[in-house]
Amino acid sequence: MIRKLYHQNWIFDCPDAVMTCSILKCNEETFFIFGGHDKTLHFMDNELVIHDEVAFDGWCRCTYPIDLDGDGCDELLVGTGDGRCIVLKLNKKAKKLEGIMNYKLSGMINSCAAGDLSGDNNIELMFGGEDKTLRVFKNVFSEKPFLTFYYDSWVTACCFGYLKIPEFEKPVASLLVGTRNGLLQLIYMKNDNPEILWQQNVYAEINDIKIGDITNDGLNEIIIASDDSYVKIYDSKGKRIKFIFIEEVIKGQKKKSPKRLNRPKSLLIEDIDGDKANEIVVGCADGTLRIFHNIKLKSKDIELKWKTTTKLSASIKNICACMNKEQKVKSIIYGGYERTIRNISDFEWGKKPLLKIPIKFRIPQVSIKEQSNQSEEILKIKKVPTNLRGFIKELLDKQGFYMTLDLLISDLMDKGYTRKEINEELEFLKSKGAMCYEKVDIDAWCLVNELIDELNKTEAIKSKKPHKIEEGITEKSEEPEALTSDKTEDIDEIIINILKEKKTIPTKEELVSSVSSKGYNKDAINQRINALKNKNKIKFSRSDPRGWSIVD
Repeated sequence: MIRKLYHQNWIFDCPDAVMTCSILKCNEETFFIFGGHDKTLHFMDNELVIHDEVAFDGWCRCTYPIDLDGDGCDELLVGTGDGRCIVLKLNKKAKKLEGIMNYKLSGMINSCAAGDLSGDNNIELMFGGEDKTLRVFKNVFSEKPFLTFYYDSWVTACCFGYLKIPEFEKPVASLLVGTRNGLLQLIYMKNDNPEILWQQNVYAEINDIKIGDITNDGLNEIIIASDDSYVKIYDSKGKRIKFIFIEEVIKGQKKKSPKRLNRPKSLLIEDIDGDKANEIVVGCADGTLRIFHNIKLKSKDIELKWKTTTKLSASIKNICACMNKEQKVKSIIYGGYERTIRNISDFEWGKKPLLKIPIKFRIPQVSIKEQSNQSEEILKIKKVPTNLRGFIKELLDKQGFYMTLDLLISDLMDKGYTRKEINEELEFLKSKGAMCYEKVDIDAWCLVNELIDELNKTEAIKSKKPHKIEEGITEKSEEPEALTSDKTEDIDEIIINILKEKKTIPTKEELVSSVSSKGYNKDAINQRINALKNKNKIKFSRSDPRGWSIVD
């Protein structure tokens, strides 16, 4: 008899390899976030509708959602392949993610985490990467890290959580760090100074670290995904509890030379079957998802529960989980180099007897009261760009123009970009007409905002896969209807009259809005504004007074 083990809910095709995925919570709503080799973070709802896409200059390598200001909505830490430590905040009304922190390190960021390491009701931000360091920022207002830890190889994983350590009365806020050379280290704060409680060599690259109770004794353990094909479990003192070997011997293959395809690459510690006990969800290099469970109290008997039968073509890089409120089932969501996101759920959800796991300690909660002022301060933060094009736009909007490109390049190099990167982007913008050298009061380099905004929209559309149109359904054309000469003259007259009355209108968007309030189509208005500009009847000035006006 064939027994069903899991249910596949949906598969979502992605534009490129997926390196990270997370669940972002905002009050009662949940959103799904993923990113990877397309250098873009995609913000999606439960209906699989993408509401926003945030572009970076490097691969989107890690994400970590956490409510930094106590407003009920998670912020999002992002680490990129070009060394950017970024924090994004959700604009609830617009359903858009906006940058509120952008700090540049050398080399790619491999992992990120956050938590109240200092125990002062402030959530610190942690980023580790290729430069062999782990940097800890006090908050999003920090201009530089307040702690830096140095290692002899890449930091490949980090995790924050609470552990009950025998010589401490209260749970210890613990920062776990893993490196490419196999160093596992536990850091905590003692009298406002960082201390290494213990460290050891696990003899293989550490791909992921998680903290959670998987022996069902009410205390948290440390679980690591080790590149030697083991999931390794330690207690809070770093003492070995159990090693799970996940390598399979393929039929007909000699045991002396097993293929290391099943290396654990990613972990999730979560109750995925509703029995109140955590399972270990392991994403492997061969594209298989393995679920290990423990059905006894205070036990080390951790066994394979099931694994996905459809092997993907490449590694599973990240796993997350969320409740499906309609079906009242917890979903496992995962993705990797196979360029898909998959959503599955355990078939036994709600059918197993509940385990009465003892409560040995309670995790301290960061005081929302203490953060109330910080919430207001975060809202006041000036939004920061997340990529080079955004910085170019910000500088040119602020300055109005640059006399020479060398001056612009110098300012951009201060943001952490190389001259080569900047020159390539400037050449691209010039080739698309989004930058021009023209006379303001004198000849200078300036940005054509309308064109660069249009260019960003066009690139965002190109990044999406074409949607399927069902047979027999014809989509309504969004092209504006052809303008009659009467309508053309009416719109032209209204544009001229508005500019005569207001003298100067700062942006094209405001001008279009003023005319559209008279009942005209916005696309048609845009056409007439461009036509009047080409006829030299109206102009856009980048010098004071900046904006649209009638040609004298």
